[in-house]
Amino acid sequence: MHAISSIGDKITSQEVDIFISNFLSENIISKTEAKLLKVATSDNVLTVSQDSRDLLRANIFKNMLINLVED
Repeated sequence: MHAISSIGDKITSQEVDIFISNFLSENIISKTEAKLLKVATSDNVLTVSQDSRDLLRANIFKNMLINLVED
């Protein structure tokens, strides 16, 4: 939960990659979950303006993490 609260309102794809790498190295998420997180937050999927993209990415990433934690 600390990681989720540290994300803030905006996040870049590079920052998401760092979080995902850290989660993988700590065995918090599986490789499959990491792939899904990367795909859902990638620039290829978020085809809106850069400002909106980083806001949307943060919302998607935080919500996906919250759902992973709840399980």
